[in-house]
Amino acid sequence: MKKKLTILLSLAISINIFAIDIYTPKAPPSIPMLPMKDKDKVKVHYYQDVYTEITPRLIKNKEGIYMIPTNLGENLKDKGLKLKLLGITSQGLISIISNKEINSIKDLDSKSILIGAQGSSPDIISKFLFQKNNIAPNITYRSTSEVAKLMIIQKGDNAVLPEPMATLVLEKNPKLIRTIVYKDEWEKITSLSGLPQVGLYTTSKYNKTHSKEIKQFIDQYKLNLIDLRKDPVKFIDLAQENFNIKLSDRGYIESIKYMNLTLIDGKEGDKLVKEYIKILGIIK
Repeated sequence: MKKKLTILLSLAISINIFAIDIYTPKAPPSIPMLPMKDKDKVKVHYYQDVYTEITPRLIKNKEGIYMIPTNLGENLKDKGLKLKLLGITSQGLISIISNKEINSIKDLDSKSILIGAQGSSPDIISKFLFQKNNIAPNITYRSTSEVAKLMIIQKGDNAVLPEPMATLVLEKNPKLIRTIVYKDEWEKITSLSGLPQVGLYTTSKYNKTHSKEIKQFIDQYKLNLIDLRKDPVKFIDLAQENFNIKLSDRGYIESIKYMNLTLIDGKEGDKLVKEYIKILGIIK
């Protein structure tokens, strides 16, 4: 009996070395969790493509916490997956970078614009803003990395880019200009204070079995956000170590201004995402 208890205890310890698993891209919303990486019972797993790497896991009801676009999370919920939104982690990451000054989004009518990843949230939000402003830019789709490269060598007039890629492009080519910030445009034509673009999701089962650990993680994430706003240096050092995009420290400080990082959970988070999806639902 004593031997059996020892084996069970050893298994319990090995299972709980990391109480929760986080699946996230190497992207801005994961910055507040970097000090927790592989500490505080948090195991961070990076992914590159949400559709090929994360969607199958969610469909198979694999346990963990997932940092994903909210439109994807809500779409999967609508298809019957039992997912729970734990919180919104960004209220807008997108800007338009141009090679000439633009005074208004309406100035983009009939102009050429590059957009990465057709069907992605930047594409959907762009079409919504274009439609609401009664403009029809000439869209060319490329991968986000290709869009960035084309803008750096000034082979594009305008481009829709998320952070920190937008700031990286500006740093690589100081002749370019950040002309439009999507969060500002969104607030002009909707009732929402920002774009609840990215969120933390988990399965309903994982939310129940790891409720204590999830709460601790969310609480620490909020505290880290406060620290990030007060003193970003530690977080920038960690971002330099963990992310492939190599901005200067000054570039990261500038980029953080446009990341709109947050943690809006509970009923408020659910309400914001539902309204966001409802608004974007008019886009076919």
